Amino acid sequence: MEKLKLYNWYGEEFDTVIPQQATSLKAYKKNAKNVFNRRIRAIKIRREIEKDLFLRAKTKIQDNLKRELYSHKVAYLNKVKVVKDSIRKLKIASSVQSLIAFEIKKLTKERKNLDKYAKDYQTSLKNTTDTYEEKVASIQKLVTKTNLDQTQLNLKFIFYNLMLEYIKKFDDLEFDFTKLTNLLEPELEFLKSISNPKAVFLEAYNEIKKTQQRLLAKREELRKQFSLEHKEIKTKYVDGKYNIKLSARQRIIQAEYEYNEKYQNSKVEIQEYKKAALAKIEQHKQEILQAEKNNQSIVDNLIKQSNNSKQEYKKLYQANLKKVQAKTLSYMLERFKDFATSDESHLKNLDLNSVATNSLSEIKKSIQEHNKLNDLDTQILKIYVDVFFSHKSYFEHSKIAKLILQSDYAKNLSKSYKSVSHESEYQLVKSQALLEKAQGLNSIIQKYKIEKILAKVEILKLKASNLIQQEKTTNQEKKKSIFDESKELFALYKNKIKSKEITKAAFKNKKIEIKVAEKEKLLGLKLNSNLYKNKNILSTNLWRENAEKKIVNKIFESKINEAQKSIPIEVNKGIKLWATILGFILPGLPEILFFKQYLKGILMLLFTVFVWSFLIPFSLGFYWSKMNGIPGFYDLGSSKFNSQAGSFPDARYYLFGGVISVIFFSISIIYLFISSIGARRVATALEEGSRPSKWSHTKRWLNTSGFPWMISIFGWFLIAFIVVAPIVTSILISFTDYGYLHEAPTQPVHWVGLKQWGLWWQLRKNDLLLSLSRVLGWSFIWTIFSTILPISLGIILAVLANNHRIRGKKFFRLIFILPWAIPAFVTLSFLRKSFMAGDTGYINFVLMSLHLIDQPVDWLNDITKARVLVILVQTWIAYAWIFMLVTGNLQSIPKDIYEAGSIDGAKGRQLFFSLTLPSLLLAIAPMLIGQFVGAFNNFTTISLFTGGGPAFAKPTVFGEASTDIVISWVYKMTTGVVKFESDQAFAAALTTLAAILSVAVAARGFIKSMTRRD
Repeated sequence: MEKLKLYNWYGEEFDTVIPQQATSLKAYKKNAKNVFNRRIRAIKIRREIEKDLFLRAKTKIQDNLKRELYSHKVAYLNKVKVVKDSIRKLKIASSVQSLIAFEIKKLTKERKNLDKYAKDYQTSLKNTTDTYEEKVASIQKLVTKTNLDQTQLNLKFIFYNLMLEYIKKFDDLEFDFTKLTNLLEPELEFLKSISNPKAVFLEAYNEIKKTQQRLLAKREELRKQFSLEHKEIKTKYVDGKYNIKLSARQRIIQAEYEYNEKYQNSKVEIQEYKKAALAKIEQHKQEILQAEKNNQSIVDNLIKQSNNSKQEYKKLYQANLKKVQAKTLSYMLERFKDFATSDESHLKNLDLNSVATNSLSEIKKSIQEHNKLNDLDTQILKIYVDVFFSHKSYFEHSKIAKLILQSDYAKNLSKSYKSVSHESEYQLVKSQALLEKAQGLNSIIQKYKIEKILAKVEILKLKASNLIQQEKTTNQEKKKSIFDESKELFALYKNKIKSKEITKAAFKNKKIEIKVAEKEKLLGLKLNSNLYKNKNILSTNLWRENAEKKIVNKIFESKINEAQKSIPIEVNKGIKLWATILGFILPGLPEILFFKQYLKGILMLLFTVFVWSFLIPFSLGFYWSKMNGIPGFYDLGSSKFNSQAGSFPDARYYLFGGVISVIFFSISIIYLFISSIGARRVATALEEGSRPSKWSHTKRWLNTSGFPWMISIFGWFLIAFIVVAPIVTSILISFTDYGYLHEAPTQPVHWVGLKQWGLWWQLRKNDLLLSLSRVLGWSFIWTIFSTILPISLGIILAVLANNHRIRGKKFFRLIFILPWAIPAFVTLSFLRKSFMAGDTGYINFVLMSLHLIDQPVDWLNDITKARVLVILVQTWIAYAWIFMLVTGNLQSIPKDIYEAGSIDGAKGRQLFFSLTLPSLLLAIAPMLIGQFVGAFNNFTTISLFTGGGPAFAKPTVFGEASTDIVISWVYKMTTGVVKFESDQAFAAALTTLAAILSVAVAARGFIKSMTRRD
């Protein structure tokens, strides 16, 4: 059996101060429980680490799997490609003409290679050390050989060219070249040089024919071989692919099994330890109880002595607290006397023997009455008295006196706890920290008090001796000389630039140097002023004093926090259950009662009162009858609807109020659960020996890692009530019959389940499917083109405007962002009027004036023209934003990658498609996805430019027009353009479907872009 151990925040073990307390039955059980809880927590922490390692290993295996599958696929495709390429290359054997053409191409290539060889040889010959004669001889040999080779190639080229020409024009093998007209001179000479052309060409033809037959046979053989082997290769590929996947899956399963097995084994091991420990305790229960009974009197006596001494020290502390005022005044007077008689004082002969010390006012009056001085000394004395005996000074010294008393009290408590608890060590550290804090604050207060007095006295003396006016006069003269010197230098350099001794750039630099030197001299003059120095001391005195006090306070807090973390505490009462219950019912109460976290507890109690007095009652339907809270969800107020009695409950209030009530109730429950869990954790740590944290620790958490959480709370509330509540309400409307014939508040609204979601099937006879196909089809076309065109145009213009060869980049950038700077509704209104039918439209007027058209074009009443125009207008409005986005990202692309690409031989087009475009798309992918979602729901452009029109030649009862997208069609249905039962609920269902679609596409796009980025 293990004795009770205490644990501090760092996990260090401590024995109890009273050994007998660690050998009781309760202590043995508590120790077993503490060890079990601590090991369970350690196992869970280790599990999280192992889980992270497992997930990393899993990701690595999956990444390797992708690479292996890709390599396996490439190997398979290469095998197939080799055979296919071989068969494809033998395609030239399909005819004799293709074979001859192939030979001609070979000869042409050989001629080019021969020319290139000759040029390269000449170039290399220039760099050799051969003599001139040797070089001439080499060139002559090259000319001779090249001419010979060139002649042979030309003869072959003429031969094959003549054969191809003859075969193409005549369907015989007579090779009677007299039939060919327009032969070139070299070709005629070549034919004359052959004694029997027909025999020669026929023999060559037969050889080519044999080659064709051989190649065709080879191609057929390869085809047969491919048809036989392809299935085997594909089977091997599929089997290999399956084996690669299986191997990866096995490795993942093995890693997961090892991870889970390790956790389960550790868990079983600690559970067995707990069972064994409790069984052993139960086995020796009687012996433990007997020993506990024998030791109880010793423990009780020690605790009693400690409590008695604590009571005595408490009474002493309370008695001393009552004397704080008198001690503070006496101490302040002593400090005043010390300063008044010191070398720093301007009044060393003050009479301070018979000064009354009953109050601040009496001290001030008594000092001034007993010292009759001249006017200047009287003013100096008044400064001394006002600073030393101010209310601020009294409050600060009172605080220091209380800190000293608290230090003495903590030191005494340490003595009383010495034989019973580790609290003795904590109180001793606290006593020392309080004393150091008091000493530090006292030295700071005295330092800045004297500094303030000396500065005020110095200013007073300067005024009395008329030195301030003299100093001002002297400074003005010095300023004038500084300004004159600057002007002279400026004039000097101006003359130099006129005589072209220096450049304009050098003149600008000198001008800056003159101004900087002038400012430095003026600042030095200001800093050397006695009046300014003393005023600056007085203006910054309080700020510097508070800064030093803050440092002292932080040092004190750090010492207390360290003591709180390193020194354990004994808690014999089981408070975990009570802390959990009270933490849920009244959060903040456990902090005050059990953990001594008073400020934190008070703040939590205040919010708890708000939760129990407002949030939960409001959620349950109290305070406002129009919103019946969560119960109002049941029937949306239809049970209370009675037109005869004048009861018209508004279902809209019930629905929206229900959503808000659910949010309020969820916030309340989450807060109560978190408070309960937090209180339980603190209580568990307290029972193990770890002290609860102080408010300074909580404050530090709020200023560091907790700061993002705190500033996010307001944002979460806004999201909940401005975004989530309306969205959820809109979705819930789709499950009601709200709309025509069921309009609140004059008519009741009911839940109808999925009726609106299936209404399209009921309305299919009214051409709803046709309406849906028209709207959805155009919505997809609109989304694709109104996204791709602005993005493409924006990227092209940004790349062009960012080109280093373009001059006036700023001007072009300004021009290109003008569509973005002008409000969209202004642009759309102007363009709609521009494309109006008749001669009133600006476009028609311009085109007719230029005689480009004879009759006005009805732009917006033709479906094709209207659709094309609305896409072009959206492109004009949207491209500028993409232009700005891409321009900014182009500046961030490192120039090194372009240099590396250029070194590798990449040209402009290759650099753009291989470096610029991938970098841009990677950086702006999230914004482009947002552009896609925005285009799908772009109500503004459609509504203002076309209004959804023009109408179809065969309209339906649902009122969709040719440029209506989902959102504009839903708007028409909700605003009464189309009337059918529950039209608004049906529109809500359509809106929800559109939102699900756009969110799904956007989410997938975001996930893929994040994956690529990683």
